[in-house]
Parts: sequence; structure tokens; C-alpha cells
Amino acid sequence: MEPYQHVIVGSGLIGGLLGGIIGQSARVSFIGRPIWLGRLAEGITLTDYAGNEAQFRANAAECLEDLPAKIERSVIWLTVKNTALAEMLMRLQPLVAPDCVVVCCQNGLGAAALTRKYLPGIRVLQGIVGCNVVWDESLMQLQKTTEGEFYLEQPEDLAPQLMKVLSVVQHKLLMLSWRQDIEAVAWAKLQLNMANSINAIVNQPVRTMLLDRGCRQVIAALMDELLAVTAARNIRLPMLTRVPARYLPTVLRLPDWLFKRLASAMLHIEPTARSSMWWDLQAGRVTEIDYLNGAVSEQGALSGVTCPINKSVTDLVKSLETSALVAVRPPLDGNTLKFQLHLE
Repeated sequence: MEPYQHVIVGSGLIGGLLGGIIGQSARVSFIGRPIWLGRLAEGITLTDYAGNEAQFRANAAECLEDLPAKIERSVIWLTVKNTALAEMLMRLQPLVAPDCVVVCCQNGLGAAALTRKYLPGIRVLQGIVGCNVVWDESLMQLQKTTEGEFYLEQPEDLAPQLMKVLSVVQHKLLMLSWRQDIEAVAWAKLQLNMANSINAIVNQPVRTMLLDRGCRQVIAALMDELLAVTAARNIRLPMLTRVPARYLPTVLRLPDWLFKRLASAMLHIEPTARSSMWWDLQAGRVTEIDYLNGAVSEQGALSGVTCPINKSVTDLVKSLETSALVAVRPPLDGNTLKFQLHLE
């Protein structure tokens, strides 16, 4: 029987990281935008905040701008953003053979369900990248700037042979964690992603934002609403950080001096790192806000839980998406943001 091939569909930050790691021990091809394909073919360095690194150079012949005529016996690592997911799935529909496996690696909620709708009969698994990744053009580096593993769905009927194939993503740069509670993990990751929108709004590096107690208090308020929704849905969140999910809002609200002492792991971030949502705003792209804070509001409404802060943050990000001045706006401090959101 032919071995599985690995195909990265949507070769950006996450696709580049996963593909570069997979490429350390297996054959991998990339489908994406020319700028990323060029970087991968030229050769990149994968690094993390702890000093680990690996080199990777893609085969230029396996860097494709367009989908092939057929994809057979492949693991398709689907790393396009939620905003482009439906369109990509429509294009994949007639191309994906029944012997393929699709791993959805999107932030937020709903990607795996949408993929199963478009690709019935195909094995679809959910994968969750638990870390932040940034690109340094001057160094040609993909940098993993925060802690976090790769969490991969493990259904009860997943064959050992397929688990071995998928374990190719295990590496010193990105630990692999098999999970049977993938929905709860997705909600726990979404809790951590509550900071993404605030980082985009305040226009500051992530580390600077976390050292601003006002910003942390806003993030804590967003998390409180999310925790109310998961409680209503009887979802128990696993620990993805050193702090249990239910205590994260309390830790974020601590005075600065105590936060720095007790939550030092949260500050193990590259000083210039920013969230992907910030980068989308700067580039004039539609953000994933509907799948993050917007999803909390939507699921809250379905569960009888009001989420006014998440709704206000969603509306604020949407207004920034259409602002002509978004790329030149000054930084915003946390207390001003609290005032704008009527938190105090």
C-alpha cells in the first residue's frame, strides 16, 4: 500500500510551521500564496522562544499556487483562515479522494463541522495549534513566540497506522497531544484567544498589552462571559496553560507587581509579537472576529447567556476593518479601552 502524502493547504504562518516540522521526516507539499511559497522554497528557519530551531527548504516543484486535479491518499492539513474556509472547501469537494484525511487547524469554533458538511465521507479531524507564530522577514524565520502544543482529535476508531502517520507533526518545536475531548480543548483555546482581539484594538505588542492591567481586565471580562457559556453547556475546560481555565480571569486582574511574579510564563513572549488579528487589520483584511468573540456571543445567545462585552469587542473590530486610518492609529491604553466598553 502506498504511504500517505502530506499536503498543506493554506501555507501561511501555521501552514509553514506545520509543514516545516512535517518536512523534517516526511514528504510534504504546499498550496498557498506565491509570497509564502517563495519563502518556503528559498528556505526558512523554525525557532521558538526557548532557543530550539530547525531548518527547512521545500521542494520548489511541490510548492503550488493552484490545487492539483486530484488529491489521493494524503493527509490534508487545512490551515486557511476561517474567512476563506468555505471557498476552499468548495474547491476541494471534487478533488479529495475517499482515502484522504483532513485535519482542520482553524482558530475558533465550527471549522471541523463545516468541513464535514462539504466533504461527506472523508475522515475529518480537528487540530488546534496552541501557540502564537510570527514571521521575521529579515531573518527568514518562523518564530513560535509562546508556549503551546498541537492538540489533535483522537476518535475511538482512529487506526494505529493512521495515528503513526499523523504523529509526524511531533517535534521538539511543537509537542503533539492526542485528545478525545477536542471540543473542550477548542473552547479552552478560544478562551486564550480572547486576547487576540484586544491586541488588535489597542495596537500594542502582546507583551506590552499584558503588562497593562487595564487591558488584562478587559480580557478577563471577555473570559468571564466565555466561562459562563461553557458552564451553561456543561463543558469542562482542560488546562492549556499552567493556570486552570476558571482562574485565568482572576490572575489577569491581579495588580501588575503580583501578575508579573505569578504569571511570568504568560510573559515568555517575543517583545515585538502581535496577534494575527492585528496583522489582518494592518493589511486591510477581514479578520476572524466572527469566529472568536463573535462565536462566544452567538453560542451565548443559543445557551441563554448574554455576552455584551464580547459583542461590543466584535463590533469594535468590525469598525476597524472598515477604517481608512487603521494602519496609522496610535496605541490605546487599557483604561481608555475600558471606558469605551463601559467597564468602569
